[in-house]
This record gives sequence, structure tokens and C-alpha cells, in this order.
Amino acid sequence: MQLLTDGWELRGCLGDTWRWLCGPGRPGGEPGWLPARVPGSVLDDLREAGVVPDPYRGTDSLLSEWVPQRTWLYRRTLTVPPLGPGQRVLLHCDGIDHEATVLVDGAEVAHHVGMYTPFTCDLTDRVPSGGGSVLLAVAVHAAPPGEPQVGRTDRVRTHKSRMGYGWDFCPRMVHQGVWKPVRLEIAGPVRLAGTTVGAGLADNGPDGTVDVTARLDATTPGSVRITVRDPEGRDVARTEVGHAAGAQEVSARLTVRAPRLWWPNGHGDRPLYTVTVSLRDAAGQTVGRAERRCGFRRVVLRPNPGAPADALPYTLEVNGRRLYTKGWNWVPHDVLYGAARPGRLDHLLTLAADAHVTLLRVWGGGLIESERFYDACDRLGLLVWQEFSLSSSGIDSVPAEHPDYLALMEEEARHIVPALRHHPALALWGPGNELHDTATARPLSESDAPVIARLAGVVAELDPGRAWLPGSPSGRAFLNRLDLIRADPEAQHDVHGPWEHQGLGAHQELYDAGTCLLHSEFGVEGMANRRTWQHVVPEDRQWPTGRDNPVMEHLGAWWNNTPLVRAAFGGRPVDVDGMRRASQQLQYDGLRYAVEANLRRAPRSSGALPWQFNEPFPNAWCTAAVDHRGDPKPAYYGVRRAYRPDHVCASFATQAWGGRRLFTATPRAWRTHPGTGSGGGASTVLVRALTLEGEAIGESNGELSVPLSEIPGPLFLLDLTLRDDEGGLLAANRYIHSTTDDLAPLFDLAPARIETEAETGLAAVRLTHRGGPAALGLSLTDARPYAAAGWAVPDDSMIDLLPGETVRLPVTWRDAPLEGRALLLEGWNTDARLLD
Repeated sequence: MQLLTDGWELRGCLGDTWRWLCGPGRPGGEPGWLPARVPGSVLDDLREAGVVPDPYRGTDSLLSEWVPQRTWLYRRTLTVPPLGPGQRVLLHCDGIDHEATVLVDGAEVAHHVGMYTPFTCDLTDRVPSGGGSVLLAVAVHAAPPGEPQVGRTDRVRTHKSRMGYGWDFCPRMVHQGVWKPVRLEIAGPVRLAGTTVGAGLADNGPDGTVDVTARLDATTPGSVRITVRDPEGRDVARTEVGHAAGAQEVSARLTVRAPRLWWPNGHGDRPLYTVTVSLRDAAGQTVGRAERRCGFRRVVLRPNPGAPADALPYTLEVNGRRLYTKGWNWVPHDVLYGAARPGRLDHLLTLAADAHVTLLRVWGGGLIESERFYDACDRLGLLVWQEFSLSSSGIDSVPAEHPDYLALMEEEARHIVPALRHHPALALWGPGNELHDTATARPLSESDAPVIARLAGVVAELDPGRAWLPGSPSGRAFLNRLDLIRADPEAQHDVHGPWEHQGLGAHQELYDAGTCLLHSEFGVEGMANRRTWQHVVPEDRQWPTGRDNPVMEHLGAWWNNTPLVRAAFGGRPVDVDGMRRASQQLQYDGLRYAVEANLRRAPRSSGALPWQFNEPFPNAWCTAAVDHRGDPKPAYYGVRRAYRPDHVCASFATQAWGGRRLFTATPRAWRTHPGTGSGGGASTVLVRALTLEGEAIGESNGELSVPLSEIPGPLFLLDLTLRDDEGGLLAANRYIHSTTDDLAPLFDLAPARIETEAETGLAAVRLTHRGGPAALGLSLTDARPYAAAGWAVPDDSMIDLLPGETVRLPVTWRDAPLEGRALLLEGWNTDARLLD
């Protein structure tokens, strides 16, 4: 099998011009052709060639909106060897977005529609039997009509990522291209056409089973040999099954004795077994081979303790152990998802694993994720909730019921589901995002929408035993909203929202009132990181930061909360740096409080999945915790702390206590995992209110109450520690509070003097407080140029350091050369300092 990755060129065509450009005898070196990458993306190739300005900067994506209106012709020379008796030349296209015509020397050999369905072209009659060269061309036609976020779901007639048609975190950048590999096969009379593998555990006993189906294209007899090897490469199961001439399929079930169990991140090892399928012809020669990696685990959904009788089960149980779902919502890592972004996918997924995440929800407005994504999740122990590419719309959110659309979705699912079945990371399927009755906002289920029923049926048939939810959200209520909670708290099953900080006090009130069983989407917005902002926003357009600036309107207008930031900080942010720090402080505090509030309600609450982990486009404002470049924002570290196995946190009425008589905080701590009853041992919680000089104003082993009149100064810290029975520190947490009506005093802090000591290669940085009040909001960020290779990831950030304290922060440099490393230290009351 030959991967056809090089030698491609690309050209745009109006009308049927593409038919003129792919015939025999077309001269090389014609003007108008551009280098192309396969796999790739049309718009990314145009950006690389300088045909369009960089769509990731300013408002320049507007200048590329014409691109998907054209047909784009890929072509390259294809050289084939002389063919032997019975041999065929097959071209395999793993994924073309969205419609394509394949031609050889100008003659059409295939026409295909569908970005998720692979197809094969038989070129045998179009190539010289004695070997030679032909001109291979793939015309990727204009993108189909699609619905942006504010549109009508009932008008959607394709199964294509909707995000690129224009979404709240992504401008209109409709994807086109040969986005998955193209392969050439010289096949004999017996060939392996495909392989499906599923691994499971026996209902009774410790053994595992491996189900294998080999799809055949065989004009003569042969046999299929199947081998299962353990992680150390030892054979643990083997069988061989013969087939007759004309056979189309061979299936077998193998038993693996007492396999090692695959566990999610933070709960155990992730051993992967290798299944090898070898096809042999009648002479015993191997003529086809495929490998799949699988893992043995049992994942089911169990009812939540204390849940209403009509609620679906939402508690993950893995290998008999109930887990709290520490999740996040995942969107495509790039809006031009076919384009190569070396290292970024692994980097982002490693960030999720480092944050103790156990499950990623692959959002329904994005992609059926790639093999590379799933391979990484298998390795890292990240469970996946995969949604089909369906989503709500602002005007109508009920999918179409037209028979052709239902048939299309079923056909697509029959390709998609078996292809991912072998991955142990795949935990559950769902039809899509926020499908609901527009009038009542009630989430849809199988009985409401035929397409949901069709998809559920395909999953049950082709991936039996895999968990399924009819949507996100699901249940009687759509929104996590205070009035709805108070009106019917038992209707809050799996809910969404809000996606914005609710304001000082109102934010805490909402999340403390929550009653949902699963919170599968909610978030807090914030400004971009410094170097992303400086790269993406033109220098002369960076102020004002609000929507009165046209650039801000383009780069994440939905999440631009400049007015709220001003209100929360007494109108004090008067420049970009001040606005960024204030905005990111709100996002950090707001998101961690929301996550902790859900965790505090375990086990009745079985999971929290903030919106959103990453972003596919570099916005100026976004709900993402990790920006498009791959740099974590402070909010990432807030959730990362909350998801630690051992954690201590607190509920409180507000962060700004002006006009109140009493400051009150109620602690909650857990060891190992919240609400599971696992882990533990004796432990002690200490809750203290501290001045910025580190002096205790009040302390308690339980609820802490301190009269506001006893708190000197406008700012103080809530400090919590969790220690084991020998006094060892298990977890600590701090929250900034104000005695005034807002958080404006953060802008008036006296300077703190911080001494820095960097280890060789900036592998770690030690920060020591040498003078002044507490240093608040200390953060380390990658200070290299935006285009520098790799990433710097400190183990922690947003540190509040008391006088005399020292902290050592290890820094992981992922795919980053030693030369040129630099970090920026910033904080509320420390001068920005470059470390190199």
C-alpha cells in the first residue's frame, strides 16, 4: 500500500473548468497551479501560498469566504508498476470534504459525496497494464449549503462539520479538501477490504473476548489468520479461518484469558492489546494485513443516587467502579481540520490528561474525531463521548425527517461506528448537540426525532454494549438557570449553561443552587493570552477591547464581556493588560467555582464538563481554557486543581463583601475522588481568613465566619488546607476576597518583591516572596515568539504567594528546542519579568 502524500498541486476552477485541466498531455509547469498537501485543506494551502491573507489574524478571514464557492482541482502524476495476472490497481480515499470527482487522464472513474465515508476507485482499466504514468486528478467541488449557528437545523441535509459555517467561537471558514490519506494498492485476486475489531469482557468470569470481522474481496479461496498479542508482544490468542472463493466476510471470536484491564486516566494502567489480521491466499502467501489496538474494560452508565425515577443513568461505571466524570468539552483543534498541525493534537490531549480529566465530550457541531485522536486517548486514558455531527440552531433545533436525510445519516453511521469500535477510550455515543424542541426547550430523544432513533439503532446493532445518550443535554430541562431550578429542581437531569460569568455574588448563588445530575456544558468567558492577543489583533486595533471595536466583533463577539469586567472591577481596567488580567481572573475564579460546586454535590451529581477545553480559531475573547496556539489560560489551572484526586474547596456567597456584615465560607474536601467512597483515611481541614501579610483573622476546622469589621484592608485571602493524620499536606486552595463592592482594590495593591531562581533549561522556576504584601495571581507563560516551535507548560499558575513563602514550579517544554526558551512572570502586584 502506497501513501500518496507528495507531488500534488492545486488550482481553483469556476464552473466546469476543472474538466479541461485533468486530461492527458497537460503540460507541466502551467501557470496558476499551487503546491498542495494531502492530507490537507484547500484554504490552508492557499494561505501557505500567499493567495489569501492569514485568516487567523484580525478580520482577514472575511477575505477568504469566497474560497469554498469554487471547485478546487488536485492533481499529480501517478506511476504504476507492470501488473501481474489478476492484479488490480485500487485507489483508496479515506476522506474528502465534501464532494469529489476522481479522474484519470481526464476520464471520470468515481464520484463521491460525504466527508466521513471512505471510498475506493478501481483504476485497472485506466492505467497501462505494462506499467507507466497517468494523470490522477481529484476535483473537490464547492462546499454544500450549510447552516451557521443562528439558522435552522431542519434545513441541514448533509453530515458535515457545522462549526465552519460560522459559530460563536469560529468565524465562517468552510472547510474543503482531501482531508484524510489517499492510498494506492496493487491488489491480487484475494484482498483484505477492511477489518472491524471489538474487545469486551465476559459477563461472568475474568476472561476477555475479541470479535473480529474481516471484509474480503476474493475471487479465489484463502484463509484469515487472527492473532492477539498482549502489551509485551506475547501471543495470547490465535485462530485461522478458511474462506471460499467469492467470500465477502469472515468473522471469529477469540478468548483472552484474564486480560489486564484498561482504566481511565488516574484510575489505573492502560494496557493495549494488538490484534493482527493476516489474509493468506491459496498458496499460503500473506496478501493483506491489518492491525488494531484494543483494550479490555467494561463501561456502563448507572442511575445517579437519589435521582428522579424518570431520569436516565448518568454515572460512569468502569470495570465495576463508579467514577465521577471529570470532563471537558472538546472541539476540533483547528477549523481547517485537514491541515497538518504537528504535535498540537498530542499536546492538547496531554494537557487534558495532566488536568486529571477522565472524559472528553466531542461536541456535535465539530467532527467525528480521527484515528490519531482516539489512539492518543487510548494511550492517555481519556474516555470519549462521541457525538455525531448534528447541532442545534438559533431559530430551529429539530433535525429534518426527510427520508433521504434519514437514509444518509444511517448510511454514514454504518461506516463510522465500526471504524471506531476497537478503541477502549470510546465510552459512549450520542446524536449531537442541543437538539431540542424550539418552543418548549425540552431536549429531544429517540421518540421525538427519527434521526436520533436511526442512529441509536445503528449503534445498538454495530457496537453492542457501548453506552448511548439521546443527546446533550437530555432529560426534562435544557438550561441550568436559577428560576428553572427553583421552579422544578427535579427536572434538572443533564443540563447546559450558563456560558458566562453571572457577576459577583450571582455566580455563586446559581452554582450553589444547582440540582442537576450531570452538567455536560457550562463555561465562563475570558480574554486571550498575551502573545495570542498580540499576534491576532492588529497593533493599532487592540483598544478598546469591547464590541464597539470591529475587530473584537469579529474575534469572539459572543464572549466579549468587557462591560461585566468593568463592573466587577469598579471600571478600573483602562488598558489591554489590565483588561486581560481582570478578565482572566474572573474566568479563572468563575470556572473553578462552577466546577467545584458540581463536585461538592457528588455522588448525586455524577459529572462536570466545562465548555470549552480548546478553540479551533484564535479568538480575542472565548470560553476556551486553552487557546488556539495551545497555551493554557489561567482557567485551565483552576479546573486542573479542582480535578485533583485530593482536593479542598469552599462555598461562599460572593467574592466582594461590601455592604455585608459577616464573611462566611463552608469547606468541603475529598480524598482520591468525590462521591465514590474510594481512598481516604483520616484527614483534617483547616479554613483560615488571612490578611495579605499572612496574619490569621479567623480560622476553623469547619464553617468559618468572620465579621467584616474585623478584617483590615480591602483585600483578604480565604486559605484552605487538607492534611492527613500525620500532618502531611494533601491539598491547598486559596481564593481572593474583597471587603468592598467589587474587586477594584486589586489594581491598588502595594508591590510585592519576588525573587526568581531558574533551573537549567528553564525546567523549573522557584519563586520566593521577599517583601511587601501577598503577591496575587502570579503566572508563568511562554514568552517566545508566537510562531516558535512547541509549548511551555508550567505545572501550576495563578499562584497567590504569602510573605516568606516559596514555591517551585516545574515547567514542561513539549517539542520546544532548548535554545531560545523564555518565560514571562506576571502578577497583580509584581512587575512583569522575563526569564531566559
